[in-house]
Amino acid sequence: MKDLWRLGIVFVDIALHRRGPEHIPSSAFLFGLLTTIYLIVSIVATQVAEPFPRAVGMVIFDTLLYLGFIWLLLSIRSYPDRFYQTVSAIFGAQTFLTLIGIPILISIGIESGEIETFNVGSWLFFILILWSIDIASFVLSRALQLSYFLGVLIVLGYSFSSLTLGGLLFPVAS
Repeated sequence: MKDLWRLGIVFVDIALHRRGPEHIPSSAFLFGLLTTIYLIVSIVATQVAEPFPRAVGMVIFDTLLYLGFIWLLLSIRSYPDRFYQTVSAIFGAQTFLTLIGIPILISIGIESGEIETFNVGSWLFFILILWSIDIASFVLSRALQLSYFLGVLIVLGYSFSSLTLGGLLFPVAS
């Protein structure tokens, strides 16, 4: 249990840019565990605003797309051996943010569609989205040995592509 706590602290440190993906063990077991936890927490968070079947489809699609995208980037840069560490760092830190975001989503009324104006909760959720982009950019820039700015451009490009593809594959029922 003590080791899990220390690992959790590493993800908080990654979110705060105090450590990078190189501080995560390159372990297939840890990768599988964190991917499973990430999937579960992401489905719960998405299900707050979306019907359960759509939430599951969206999260599984995005996770597989993200895994493929990260693998491709690392392979292009000749760092495929960093895959487990990179994904574990991103999924661990993103899970931390998602757990913070679930109560915020509920508090702003996203599940009932009652959001009319921006309030404190809406701003907090917007900050979490920016922080999520920041974390992924930081981790990818470290793993790929690129500048942080290029990491941001890569993550923004991926995010827009993922949202577009996800919207096409999982349209909102009218």
